[in-house]
Amino acid sequence: MNPDQIMIFRKKLREIERAVGLGDKNEAVCCGVTLAQCHALLEIGSAGELSIKELAALLGLDKSTLSRTVDSLVEGGLAERSPGPKDRRFISIRLAPKGKTVYRRIHTTWNRICSDMFRRIPAKKHALIIEAAGLIAETLTRCTFGFRNSTGCRK
Repeated sequence: MNPDQIMIFRKKLREIERAVGLGDKNEAVCCGVTLAQCHALLEIGSAGELSIKELAALLGLDKSTLSRTVDSLVEGGLAERSPGPKDRRFISIRLAPKGKTVYRRIHTTWNRICSDMFRRIPAKKHALIIEAAGLIAETLTRCTFGFRNSTGCRK
């Protein structure tokens, strides 16, 4: 890819970040919770129940960072934490009734946003956009690009 194309791509990524970020700042698209809480709620809700270790792996966070987010979910009545029956150090997390309500609202909100977005895009390009978004997400998730360390991409 030539340098001009890279610059255009970077500009488009920033535009996407701002468009999504503007909604997140007013918490409308995450239904009154922070972006970190939103991501945790979505993963917990999808799985039904997760350990802290499993949730940290899904979100790409270390356990101490995630613990603060989980603490805020529990304190807000959105999630419940319980120790494992055999090992009290094993903590599982599931959504509380209030968390299930927020989880459903987030999905409803984002389904509406995405439906509105795709209505503005020609139908013949939908599959291409979904594929491209998947490739970008996979690459950004797998590769550190020097932001975190110098190891490069995970296999």
